[in-house]
Amino acid sequence: MTMRGARKGEAGDRRGARTRRSRWSGRAVLTVAALALALLAVFPDVAHACPVCFDRDDEARIAFLATTGLLTLVPLGLVAGTGIWLRRRAREIAEEEERGEG
Repeated sequence: MTMRGARKGEAGDRRGARTRRSRWSGRAVLTVAALALALLAVFPDVAHACPVCFDRDDEARIAFLATTGLLTLVPLGLVAGTGIWLRRRAREIAEEEERGEG
């Protein structure tokens, strides 16, 4: 479809896309965020992450802490593993170039 044949809001009309994206201004977003923070300050009990976080049962607390540790260490391990692999690969490439194989 050509630009002339496109109706407002379709993929061919750039003005329609720009209008849809600018629906929320920066001031509106800040107002909503400030309102949410004010509500959490007035009603702090609503801000609890989950019922397990404050459970008195030791088994649930241990499971929560283990899950937290797992979800922290797995992404860090992936980043570290990728960095180690990239470093080794860079060394291999440098060695090949020194030998004249590259």
